Amino acid sequence: MNFHVLRLFYYVAITGSVTKASERLHISQPAISAQIRKFERENNITLLEVRGKRMALTPLGHRLIQPLEKLFAMGEQIEQMIEDYHKFPMGNIRIAGNYLATSLLIPRWASLFKQRFRDLGIQISTANSYETMEKLINFEADVAIYSDMEFPSHNTGNFEYRELYKDEYVFVVSSEHPFAKQQVCLEDMVSEAFIMREEGSAARERLLRLCEDRKVGQPKIELQFNGVNETILAVIAGYGITFVSSLLAQPYLDQGTLAKVETGDTVTKHSIWMASRPKAEQESYVQSFIALVMEQLEK
Repeated sequence: MNFHVLRLFYYVAITGSVTKASERLHISQPAISAQIRKFERENNITLLEVRGKRMALTPLGHRLIQPLEKLFAMGEQIEQMIEDYHKFPMGNIRIAGNYLATSLLIPRWASLFKQRFRDLGIQISTANSYETMEKLINFEADVAIYSDMEFPSHNTGNFEYRELYKDEYVFVVSSEHPFAKQQVCLEDMVSEAFIMREEGSAARERLLRLCEDRKVGQPKIELQFNGVNETILAVIAGYGITFVSSLLAQPYLDQGTLAKVETGDTVTKHSIWMASRPKAEQESYVQSFIALVMEQLEK
């Protein structure tokens, strides 16, 4: 497969013209056109056609855009890996974490790591647990830190997994809410308004699964945020209930701005995990970051 020609076609498609692709790639217009036409003849296909005064994609051309976008994005990531390898110790370590990890755990670890490796860049991205692991799978992250949940990539595939913390989810409300520090059955709980994060977040998935397991109705999620801090602040303001990691809730419980709602034996456990590629596939600075995290957990 001639990936060079496919790259030429891709840039013609996304820029809308051979002229713009030529300017971007610094290749002459005749050379681009000739190579694409030769590729089309060799494969008995048509990717581009002239409609009036403009170049347009054929149906097959349209179908190729998305996979080519992924292909060339992967190529850029490989180039970045090679560049980071040659620049060590001046490369970049990419850490993807869910909201709990980037709020409470990663900031301290990143600070300590930066003190040891001042020339290394650290890129931290925040997403829900599923998306965090997807970043590792798609080579968009070197390390993923997330809450365990039942998605196919957890504890499968060619990755190393380390359990960092055991945690539990708890129901919390404003300290002024009628349910504050009360014993409330799950059936009554789910009849109240809930404030939760987006679909795919670990807490939301756990809450829905808990309701299914206990055969109670689905909670009424009346406010939704893409961040856990926003969710907690909305609850503190006095409206609704949320279901959240006790690690995240504890500072607010200590301050008295949040209060737990006791539900008997319905609290669910979970773990915080760190996933990475096998040691043989890691840059030395990724190994150093993992070692630092494990050192901190032993203190």
